[in-house]
Amino acid sequence: MSEPLSRVARCACGKVEFELSGAPLISVVCHCDDCQAGSAMIEALPGAPKVLDAGAGTPYALYRNDRLHCTKGDELLEGYSLKPASTTRRMVARCCNSAMLARLDPILHWTPIYRDRIVPPAAPLEMRIQTRFVPAGVSLPTDLRAHGGIPLTFVVRMVAARLAMLLGR
Repeated sequence: MSEPLSRVARCACGKVEFELSGAPLISVVCHCDDCQAGSAMIEALPGAPKVLDAGAGTPYALYRNDRLHCTKGDELLEGYSLKPASTTRRMVARCCNSAMLARLDPILHWTPIYRDRIVPPAAPLEMRIQTRFVPAGVSLPTDLRAHGGIPLTFVVRMVAARLAMLLGR
């Protein structure tokens, strides 16, 4: 069975939607301290759906920036940053406080989409990254290969995606 050519990322109440074209670059659970703090900040919003998994990680599907666009509810998105000078903003649908995506440094060519927002179900998770940040006392699930940092596989896929974009593919 092949991957769907298109998926939708939708907030919990359905007022915000993004169209996601093609397959994600990679699907990961990030355990970095910023993702943990950002996800906890969003989960603390009134009525917000859960973001962190059992291992204190944030599941994402990473899409090329040119393969996603908001089709509904753009005006309902609100950005949250951990620090005033941060270039990363976690975009939340303020209608239902659903975490939608993370807007990264403008030079990066990919966008992490919060995996639980994707329908039909998101592509399978491939790995856990930045596991060196898992808090003491939290058991890291053994469901996926775990990497203490950013593995070469991740870097190669991001470079390949950038080259494809530069070549117009």
